[in-house]
Amino acid sequence: MNPTQIDPTPKTESRPEAPEMTGETRFAHTSQEKKRNENRRKAANYMKDLNRRNAVGDMLYMVGFWVEYVFVCIGRKLSAVGRGISDTVVNLLLIVLRPILLGIITLIEDLTGPFVRMISGIRHIHALPETLEHPEAGEIRAAKAKYLASGIKKYGIVVWNAITYILPAVAAAALVVMVRSALGLHFVLNVQVNGTNVGYVESEQVFENAREDVQSRINTAKRMLQASGTAVPDTQWDVYPTYSLSIGNQTMTESEIANAILRTASDEIINGTAVYVDDQLLYVTTEGDHLRRYLENIKAPFEDAMDSNVYTAFAHDIRLVDGVYLQESVSSYADVIQALNEGGGIHSYTAVEGDTVQSVVDTTGVSFDSLAQMNPDLLTLDQEIPEGTVVLTGASTAELIKVKVVRRDTETVAIPYDTQNSESDQYDFGKVVTLQDGVEGSEEITYETTMIDGTVTDRQAVAYNVLQAPTPKITVTGTKLKNGMVAKVGSGSFVWPVPGYKYVSRWMGNGHRGADICAAYGTPIIASDSGTIIAAGWHYSYGNYVEIDHGNGYRTLYGHMSSIAVTQGQAVSQGQTIGYVGSTGNSTGNHCHFEMSYNGALFSAYTLFAGM
Repeated sequence: MNPTQIDPTPKTESRPEAPEMTGETRFAHTSQEKKRNENRRKAANYMKDLNRRNAVGDMLYMVGFWVEYVFVCIGRKLSAVGRGISDTVVNLLLIVLRPILLGIITLIEDLTGPFVRMISGIRHIHALPETLEHPEAGEIRAAKAKYLASGIKKYGIVVWNAITYILPAVAAAALVVMVRSALGLHFVLNVQVNGTNVGYVESEQVFENAREDVQSRINTAKRMLQASGTAVPDTQWDVYPTYSLSIGNQTMTESEIANAILRTASDEIINGTAVYVDDQLLYVTTEGDHLRRYLENIKAPFEDAMDSNVYTAFAHDIRLVDGVYLQESVSSYADVIQALNEGGGIHSYTAVEGDTVQSVVDTTGVSFDSLAQMNPDLLTLDQEIPEGTVVLTGASTAELIKVKVVRRDTETVAIPYDTQNSESDQYDFGKVVTLQDGVEGSEEITYETTMIDGTVTDRQAVAYNVLQAPTPKITVTGTKLKNGMVAKVGSGSFVWPVPGYKYVSRWMGNGHRGADICAAYGTPIIASDSGTIIAAGWHYSYGNYVEIDHGNGYRTLYGHMSSIAVTQGQAVSQGQTIGYVGSTGNSTGNHCHFEMSYNGALFSAYTLFAGM
């Protein structure tokens, strides 16, 4: 080839020949490629993950931004509403309080105005001499008088405004003082008879009682005169007391004012003692002291000064009242005694040789307690009584002066404990478990026993004192059935088992164990109380029958059913249908044979359902 000839083939840089690829070289080259590819893949995944994270971050940022923005808006709105409400409240308060504040300010100005003007006027009056060219005494006085007159004329309205506030306050204070003074006055009633002042009493009730007492004294005098055959005009001793309101004088009692009324109304009066029996004036005597001793002597045999638990009194309320009475009403002492003792006297027994308290009891028929009450020396039944000893055996049977002996005695009695029962499914149905034993308490009861004529007429408990409170017995009744059901223990209150019945053909008695309740075929029969079915099946006599254990000692049986609606072991509630009326077994006609028992003893349903 000509060296100068240009080779049309482009020249390329000469490269060394690639060495021949061996197996190890090829493996290394492939491994590097895999690493590069893995790195590229990781980089691509990282970029994808980075983009995803950026997107999530942007989303979270936007959510946070908008949530914050919403809350900021809500806060601004609430703040605006709060400011509006507060402004409204303040404006309302200003509307309400402004007149009050203005009124208070006006009141203060009106009350203080005269004093402010007065102080200002005094200051100007003192400064007047300095304003005159020739301050002579006469000229100064004239100037001051002129200034004072002009001030009064100019500011008189200010003084009047202050007076309009002061006068009502002064009037209110005066009213309070007057009311308190009036309430503090002690008002009484001034009693008068025919225009003459008799005395003063505390109340109208005292006056009415005294007037009734006066009328009673007058009626007694009329009755005594009529009993002696003397004619008594209806108008004789007419007394019409009146009263008027008065202030603070010494008052008199009912008896005192009654005496004063009689003294004023009549000159036919005498000092005496009236005998009131059950608040009715019966007799008047001039021997009041003797009569008191006589009555005390009647009670004396029944009294025991050494026993504070015994006291005596007359069976009728007898009162002796000293006072002024009409002469015609006075009875002699003997007549009064005879009238009081009319119908009896004091009964006694005179002991004979060999008498004992027991023999006196046997002879007289009076109990030992009664004898001991009237004869404190009698202590025991075997006590011997000396011959000739007078033993009191009874009070007088005279009605007006019967003596009652009241003995107060105390007895200690037991207080029964209550039983508190509950139900629990921890125990078998009907089983009663005692959690706490009951303990009786005790209390003292004070009785008052009243005896009249040796006979107990009344006995009352007048006081109670608990010494030991009872401890209740706490029990629990099981409700768990063997089949896992929980039953309810019967309440002990039963309902009629066949509400749709027609009549009861016969009750328990004469060998018949229950009540036959007649009803139409198929009429529902219900459980008379809640409990557990302990029998539900066939019996040669009862036919189809059901028996319920109510868990409290009671059991009921229902026989001759046409069909049974429950199974043995089932829990039933009161009123639940357990079967239907039929005539199975030993039966003639459709009816329900109903038996009831308590703790194994049959009893008739008639005792609970007598009206059926």
